[in-house]
Amino acid sequence: MDSTFAQQTQQLADMVILTKVVDEGSFSAAARALGLTKSAVSKQIQRLESSYATRLLNRTTRKLSLTEAGRVLYEHAEQVARLGSAAQDALAQLSSQPAGVLRMTSSVTYGKHVLAPLLPAFCKRYPDVRVALTLVDRFVDLTEEGFDLAIRLTAQPPEGLTGRPLHRCDFVVCASRAFLRGKRIGHPQDLSAHPCLSFAVGMHTASHPWHFKDAQGHTESVAVRGPVAVNSSDVVRELVLSGMGIGLLPRFAVQADLDAGTLRAVLPGWQPEGAFGPTAWALWQGQRHMPPKLRVMIDHLAHALAQPAS
Repeated sequence: MDSTFAQQTQQLADMVILTKVVDEGSFSAAARALGLTKSAVSKQIQRLESSYATRLLNRTTRKLSLTEAGRVLYEHAEQVARLGSAAQDALAQLSSQPAGVLRMTSSVTYGKHVLAPLLPAFCKRYPDVRVALTLVDRFVDLTEEGFDLAIRLTAQPPEGLTGRPLHRCDFVVCASRAFLRGKRIGHPQDLSAHPCLSFAVGMHTASHPWHFKDAQGHTESVAVRGPVAVNSSDVVRELVLSGMGIGLLPRFAVQADLDAGTLRAVLPGWQPEGAFGPTAWALWQGQRHMPPKLRVMIDHLAHALAQPAS
């Protein structure tokens, strides 16, 4: 029993060596990556071939390639290597402290009004974590662009990402007092007669319908039009403040203006929907064992935003 166990253990170790040889493309490169001699790596591959009584690699002076049997074993060896790495990461998390660079992203408006005020407390509590926050008014590909975390308004996490809801994000239709002077807007359909400033999605500048629901659950959709469509809620706010038209904006971006009276809510009896969804989500690439720096940031945001956003 002991000899069988020892043999299986050795085979697992040799399988990991096989993945490194294939990934690096040569015995020499694998040896350098592993801190071993080329002869030691070659010996372990030979031992693996002997234990399975089959050739795993085609060797030429220029390159290595897997045989059919080698491809089968390599696929399983990759799983062994991943499981070993995951186990190592999981054990490390038991004692590790959050540290390193945390790359996160959100829209400009959300980052300015919601995230930025929460960062001082986080950085004070976790001084070994350096936050690299990128604010862009477009969707980013977390994998391609190297982000650990994205905060987005959405109905549910996109395919391929893991998510945690942070808070509901209410929207408000509003305009300046000067713009509203002498105008009566009592129903969502009345908006079609007035210039409405829209959020542009990507390269599409055509206005999307604005959707509303009243206290009784009745819904209305309005095809709005206006002189400007822009992919920035902050710019929409500035245009609304200038008296250019009516805007549909996240409440957190204009609450101070509403409180000051420089903007007024339009259709207070109707709840408008945002262009992307009603909830702010923390989104990240699915990982069985979350890095501590990512976990503590998500927990920090979830705790701070537990109360409904204004």
